[in-house]
This record gives sequence, structure tokens and C-alpha cells, in this order.
Amino acid sequence: MIKNRKALEKSLSMTWQWFRNSLVMHPEDGSWGVGERVMLTEGNEAMEHIITSFPAWTPHKEFYIIEQRRADCNMQAAYLFLLMHLLSGTKAPYKKTAENILDFLYFRSGLLNRGENTPLSGLWDWSHIKRSHVIYFDDDSWMLFLSWKIAKKFPALDKKYGLKKFALLLAERLLPGAIRYFKGEADPEKDKVEMGFYWQGKILLPHWGSLVCMALAETYRETKEEKYLSFIDLYEEYLMKNADTFTSSEFGYALIGSSCAYSVTKNKKSYMCAKLFANKILAIMDKETGCIPSEHYEAPSGKALADTIYTMNWAVLGLQNMASLDASYEEAYEKVLSLLLQIQDTTKKKYLYGCWRGMYDMEKGQWGGGDRFEGGANSIYTGWTNAPIAWACAFALMDSNLMKA
Repeated sequence: MIKNRKALEKSLSMTWQWFRNSLVMHPEDGSWGVGERVMLTEGNEAMEHIITSFPAWTPHKEFYIIEQRRADCNMQAAYLFLLMHLLSGTKAPYKKTAENILDFLYFRSGLLNRGENTPLSGLWDWSHIKRSHVIYFDDDSWMLFLSWKIAKKFPALDKKYGLKKFALLLAERLLPGAIRYFKGEADPEKDKVEMGFYWQGKILLPHWGSLVCMALAETYRETKEEKYLSFIDLYEEYLMKNADTFTSSEFGYALIGSSCAYSVTKNKKSYMCAKLFANKILAIMDKETGCIPSEHYEAPSGKALADTIYTMNWAVLGLQNMASLDASYEEAYEKVLSLLLQIQDTTKKKYLYGCWRGMYDMEKGQWGGGDRFEGGANSIYTGWTNAPIAWACAFALMDSNLMKA
């Protein structure tokens, strides 16, 4: 495992400074949540597309804060600060900041659909800028998974927010939705009329489907209800049959979903699926640098492009899981995490210092590679990029991983 504790501790300190100083939290105590990202303006070919597609932003001289308060980004950031609290104790305001973000999510944001007897009960809307319900498989999977994780470690927070209560409501709606959409039995337009929403996301891609597996596995861990394993079984069989049809940027998602499922069920199929995608990562990863080629359709593609929105960030967590199950994967995991530590931004500007931007050009040795309206170098995400990469650093210090933390 990673031996350099000082480098990991410094990385977490830098991440904390970025969240506090970059204006992604305004005010910096998290009481009004976390914005989606910093968008750099210089040379950003996707800038106009971004600000017209996401019309909630604050302009600054060299960057914009893309302000939409996404449920998943906020929960991911809160979870990071709770991990940092567990590492450091009560000296720093990590836990208070996490609780402020959770206050925003559960009490002020309106993102949670409350009540117990409607099709929307327990579901989280994508962000506060939409005027109709926008529910995604991937985002709500993170909300479900992390709600269980936080509730288990922090019973007082469960009592305050009803984490388990709303997680169970969400799980009861996610499971049948995932099965219907996966089987092609859903009619989104009919769902929108009858239920007030339809599930969004391409569930046949691990980006969405494997995260559902991850969340439902954690639900089974807590409830021991066998029904939550039904989708996992269907999906992993599908993954193994179609493994060669996915791009490299899907491998990390598949690995996370299967390894998290295995940690709960000890099912041989889940383990074999996890090994399959871990080996796929190893087969394409640069053996010297740890770079995994970018191939996600929402980001620029290239063999020497390290994408931290859809690829490297999830691969490091998946490999961290796998290394705890099989020591033969430790070297690859350490390569990927070491690369991420090396490229963490040290630019002496408050909106950059301590972050991971969206893409690093390995050939040029600098951030770059192009932009898309969601992916690319000039998009610096709070969730999806900075929080999850920092989880990996925290887990390394805790000798833990996403499966057991």
C-alpha cells in the first residue's frame, strides 16, 4: 500500500484549502452547499455551451463558479469532510462543515422529495436549477450509497436527517426502476405523466448501471433483503457478456460496482466480474506513469490524457478495493494514486491551489487536452473529481477503501 503518509496528508490539506478558498462554497462554511465546479475561461472552447446549458453561475475575472447545487456533489463533499474528521479528530472544522452541507441538503435545498407514499418519495433531484423533476440513476445511486455509509458511522447524523429512512425510500424506487429500464420495459414519457419523472441515464453503461449495483449492494448490507440482489445478478451477467464493448472510461465504474457487491455478498460472479474489469484496466494502463487512456464520450479522448472526471478518479477507487482483495493489484493501484498525487494542482491562485482539474495531458506535462461542456481540463468538479480522489487519499491513510469505510 501507499507508504508516504506525509504526501497523503499534504494532499488532503490542499484539497481542504481548495474547497474553502476557491468560492465553490459560498460562504466557505458549507451552509449553502457546494457548487458543481470551477470553470476556467482562458482557452475554454466549451465555455459558451457550458454557461448556456447550466444557467446558474457567478463570473469572476479568470473563472466562473458553475453554481448549481447538485445533490451528489454535496453528499460527496460532506462524506469527504467526515472522513477527514475521522482522521484528524475534532481539531479542524471538518465535521461542522460536513454537517452544514447536510443541513443544506436536507433542510434548505429542496432537492429531497419528502413524503412516504408517492413515486418520488426519497428521490433526489439532480440540482436546484431545474423547474421539473430530473432524476438520474448515477446521482441517486451515490445518494443512496453514501447515506448508508454516513448513517452507519455517525448515528447522530442519521437521527438528525433521517438518513436511513430516506435511503430506504430511495432504494425501494431505485430497484424496480433499474430493472424496468435495464430490460427495456420502461416508457419514459408514460412514467413522466404517471409518476412525475422518469429515470435518466444510459443504464446499459457501467457509468450508470454499476453505480446502481454499488448502491443496492450497500442497501442489502443494511437490510438483508434478498430482493436488492436481483438487479446486481442481472447486471453482472450482462457486464461479463459485453465486457469488450465498453470503453476504458467505463472500466472503473464496473470495477467499483462489482467489488462493492462482492464485499457484501461474497458472490463468486461479482468477484469474477471485478477481476475482469480490474484486468482490463491493467491491460491499457501505462505501466510507467499509471495513466489510463481517456475514452469517455463526454470528455476528450486520447491515450496520453488523464481524465479525472470519468476515468482516473473512479479507477483509483476501484483498484483500491481490488488491492484489498488481491495483493497482485497493489502495484497498479499505487501507480494510479501516485500519479494523481503528482498532478494535484499547486498553482498559487486560490481557485486552483489544491484541486484536480478535469484532464491532464501526460505528453505535455500540464493540464490540458481540450474541453467539453461537462468534461475536459477547464472544468474542476467538486464532486466526481475532487471529493472522490480525496476519498482515495483518506482511505489510504485509514487502511480502508470504499467497500468497508
